[in-house]
Amino acid sequence: MPISKYSVLKGKPTAGKVVKGASRHYQITMEAGTKPFTVAVNIESVDESEVLYAIEQSFAPLDAPGLSALAAGVTPMSREPGGMALDYVRERIAGKPMITRAAMTLLPKAVKHGRAGNEREIEASRALENAVAALLDRAIAAGDATVYAFGSAYADSGVVDGIHDIHMNQGNPVNNHGNDNGVWQDGALFLEMGKVWTAVFLAFQTESWTTDGRGDPTATLRA
Repeated sequence: MPISKYSVLKGKPTAGKVVKGASRHYQITMEAGTKPFTVAVNIESVDESEVLYAIEQSFAPLDAPGLSALAAGVTPMSREPGGMALDYVRERIAGKPMITRAAMTLLPKAVKHGRAGNEREIEASRALENAVAALLDRAIAAGDATVYAFGSAYADSGVVDGIHDIHMNQGNPVNNHGNDNGVWQDGALFLEMGKVWTAVFLAFQTESWTTDGRGDPTATLRA
């Protein structure tokens, strides 16, 4: 079953902080329309699989005018090509893949035992955390920056609504987050600052980049 409520949240970034829990994530606060929203960006995995990330400067979205024309807030998206939905495996921009696994940087797997392991864990998490924080600081300082967060929309009654699953959402092993697999439903962050776009892509090393029409790993890679 694919992720629920695949959507894009458009808004103005106002703050960011690290939140600890089952997995650390970087929480971005955004103003969209008349209410605040939160965006949860994974900086480590709940199952300790290794995190891959890429920050693409001077990025060119497939439909930049369409994104810019969206109203502030959450917009549901159809999981199909030709629109605004994202697919790490299938999407091509100007004839080239939108993102490739080879273009992504690997955060070392956290080591849980001993002082050296703790230091390595902290260093690994901070590499992505600091990169996202620096990008967000620039966006807030710009004053006119807009963030587009692609992922799964959620509603917290009486609290703050937001977006999570801001990462690749296909290719998971069928026995490990396999229920989240689907095509044209991947997550990412796009930042629009003036006429310059920047993209943040996230994936987990356990996710296959060879998937079938349901977003599941191919039979060859399942074995």
